[in-house]
Amino acid sequence: MFQDTKEEFYDLTVVGISDGRQYNLQPSVMVPFRTWDELRPQGGQSAPNAELVANLVAVRVAEGSDLAAMADRIESQVADVEVVDRVTAYEATPGYSAQQSTLDTQRYFALLIGILVIGGFFQILTLQKVAQIGMLKAIGASNFVVGTAAIVQIIAVTVIGVALGAAFTLALSLGFPPTVPIVFSPAAISAAILSLLLIGPIGGLVSVRYSLKVEPLTALGLAQ
Repeated sequence: MFQDTKEEFYDLTVVGISDGRQYNLQPSVMVPFRTWDELRPQGGQSAPNAELVANLVAVRVAEGSDLAAMADRIESQVADVEVVDRVTAYEATPGYSAQQSTLDTQRYFALLIGILVIGGFFQILTLQKVAQIGMLKAIGASNFVVGTAAIVQIIAVTVIGVALGAAFTLALSLGFPPTVPIVFSPAAISAAILSLLLIGPIGGLVSVRYSLKVEPLTALGLAQ
């Protein structure tokens, strides 16, 4: 650690090893508050027994305790504090909302691009089968039958594609080193798979509409 303009080394006693955790994507060492105040880089000399000021204190309550009652009790006995749960605390961290909004924007644009790509794929597929669709309508197939067949095909292709993509992603994640901070929660996985399953039919609506507008004589080249 650099203290003012000098680099100093400190001896620390390791009392235990926790499970894999990181701070800013780097391995971390947990030390007492007073020890950290002594080790942290400082620009000048500080008073050895100066009062330490903290803006965040973690409180662990016994299992089964009334959290609301405990929060009211702390706020009534300690001045100028606000008791919140863990999620509210880390969401209030400076920069969290900005990073989260950036990730949300990337996620929404990824879904939009997915809709456009899938829609273009099924549109090209429909254009290649115009003659077949015209033949089906010429022999009596209704728009309901044509539209249902197109929707079933779109859903089947989407389900197979999402299943293959999910399996590939899972296999790829197994090869990541433990230092990569990636967590696949059930809620996030379900939301991602559901979103991908929805963008297939949504993106294919244009091709379904085009299939319903195909005229048999025009498609078979018999119209004058």
